[in-house]
Amino acid sequence: MSLAKALTVAAYGESVASYRYRTLAEKVTSETHRRVFTEMADEEQGHYTTVLELMKHHFPGSDFILTPADKDMVIVGPRMLEPTEQGSIRVVLEQIQESERLTGRFYAALAETSAMLELRPMFQEMADECFEHAERLNAMAD
Repeated sequence: MSLAKALTVAAYGESVASYRYRTLAEKVTSETHRRVFTEMADEEQGHYTTVLELMKHHFPGSDFILTPADKDMVIVGPRMLEPTEQGSIRVVLEQIQESERLTGRFYAALAETSAMLELRPMFQEMADECFEHAERLNAMAD
């Protein structure tokens, strides 16, 4: 996969992650969880902006239509997760947790293989943040 397409996949993943965390922040009753989800949404939105700027700078005019297989590289479950019952919140957290791990592995692979060596540290940092998010979600689910 070209770096331009990988960045498109990454942008998709970051936009979905931001949306999911904002949705959770609106739905939860715990102020602590609301704060955590809002912080995570803000981080994901920042990643989305960073990825878009990279695309604009390095690959202006690139245009991809992502297939379901492309999207499955960074997202587990449907794009819109609606926790409507107490039990479904656990399912939503598990899907988001798996998405974070999947996206972390995606970024880790980019950190190892990107032809643009100057981007490798950023990709590793984003991978580490994904894994950290997964751990935070795991603690919240327990």
